[in-house]
Parts: sequence; structure tokens; C-alpha cells
Amino acid sequence: MRRPEPLPPILRSPAFSASAATAAGVSSARLRRSDLVAPFHGARVPCADFDGGFRSRCVAYRAVMLRSQCFSHGTAARIYKLTLPRRLHESSCLHVAALDGRRAPRGDGVVGHKTRLSAEQVRVHDGMRVPDVEEVLCQLAATLTVDELIMAGDSCVRRKNPLTTASRLTAAARVAWNRPGVNTLRAAISQVRADTDSPMETLLRLALIAAGLPEPVVNRPIRVGTGRELHGDLVYAQHRVVVEYDGDHHRTEARQYYGDVDRIWALESAGWRVVRVNRSHLDNGAAVAVARVRAALDERGRNTPL
Repeated sequence: MRRPEPLPPILRSPAFSASAATAAGVSSARLRRSDLVAPFHGARVPCADFDGGFRSRCVAYRAVMLRSQCFSHGTAARIYKLTLPRRLHESSCLHVAALDGRRAPRGDGVVGHKTRLSAEQVRVHDGMRVPDVEEVLCQLAATLTVDELIMAGDSCVRRKNPLTTASRLTAAARVAWNRPGVNTLRAAISQVRADTDSPMETLLRLALIAAGLPEPVVNRPIRVGTGRELHGDLVYAQHRVVVEYDGDHHRTEARQYYGDVDRIWALESAGWRVVRVNRSHLDNGAAVAVARVRAALDERGRNTPL
């Protein structure tokens, strides 16, 4: 079989539109050759550059997206890399919003939305047009539970490379009085906490609160030794109890593992009771983690509710 003729240099990118190819002199027959895939109407991607994954589909749709459109809802949240429930990651459809009340986009593999968003509320993040992250969280409120939305919100204001601030999220919730899921949104925003390092820390914090234990402070600085400062994952300062969540990297990365030994020693030497928790302790509503934290607080003189 004769090899397909090379595409013009202007089209040698991960994805392009059929209309751009036609304008560059590419025939319709060439656009139907087997070395190109058409993930969406009017979009073409070289087979070698398309793996069918989320990023590939976003790049493909970007090639045909109008300036009056942007990715939205769960798709925008994934572009921002927010913490989301598995069901949103498993969806094969892309959510695309039309700005300024224009007609919602349609097509196979696309969930279209008609919005009142303006161009000023859209930014480019990781190469993709998306609403401001505060707006994305408001959009998610229509489909997420309170706890799921708290986890997404925590990831917006995480300690490293935060996307926004807690005050901006609160302001967005305040003006979202007529949005779908507004009660869920406001309940969640009131419980979002800045400076988290992982979704598992958030999950653990919510489990402790649900069990009736006091709310710990997230990543509170703890002074040890001669002016040295450490950050505890979840801290009960009054009782000098710190709860540390150990992800798998605490076990598999040598530098992290060796550092943890010295870190725990420093905390305990400074009079802190350290409760270490891993993923296995979060099963069955985090029953084991809750029991260990309750015991530690009781040991330090607090009568916690059963």
C-alpha cells in the first residue's frame, strides 16, 4: 500500500482541524487515510500521537474548540488535577461550555453546557482553556457529595502550588445563591482547609470529625529542638498529639523512610505523641485510625466521646 503523503508543516502538530487542513490544501481523501484518527467531528490527530487517554482527547478537541468555548465541569477539574471521585475519572466524555449564553456544543463524546461565563472568567491552564478554578468548584457542586467537594476544595488550596485561596472559594460560594448544588457547595466550602499535602490527609481529617473527635489543625508548624520547625500532618496542639499519614512513598523511597525515623524521634523527644496512620487504617470508616487517635487524646487527658 502506498504510504500517505506528508502533511504540510503547518499541520505537523498533535492535532488539527479538518478545516485548517483544507485551507492548507489537503484533500478530503488525504484526511481519510489510516494514519489519521478523528476523535471528534472535524478534528484529526496522527495515530502515533493519539493514545485515547484523557490528555489526548483534550488536545484533539482543542483543535476544533471555538474561542467562545472552554472545557468545564469534571473535565476542567481533571485539567486542574483536583482530587475527584473515581467515577469522574472513568468518564470518557469531555465537558465543554459555551460562553455568554451561546448555544451549547454538541457531538459524540461531548457533554455541552450553556453558561453565562464571560471570556474574562476563562484562563489557559496546562495548555487548555478552562474557567477559573473557583467557578469549576461551583460547577462540581451539582454532582459531588459534601465530602467529595471538600476533597476537591482542599486540593485547590493545597500547601504546595495552590490554585487559589480559601477566601476566594468562600467568596465564590457566597455569590452562587441560585446555582445547582449551592447548599452542598456552601457546606463543603466551610470545611475546606488550606495547606493539605494529600487527599488521604483530607479523608483522615473528615473521618476523625465524623467520629466526634475534635478537628485537628492541618500542617501546623511544630517547634522541636533548638529552633527547628517541622510540619505535622494533623495536629492537636493543646494535647501535643500529632497524626501523621504515611503514604506508600514513606515506605518505598529510601530518603523519605530514613527522614521519617529522625522526624518521629524529634517530635517524640519534644514531648509529642505521634500517631502514624497508613491506607490500611482507613478501611471501614477509618475505624482503626479513629480508635488510635481517640486513645492518644485520652492518654493526654482529654475525655473524647465514644
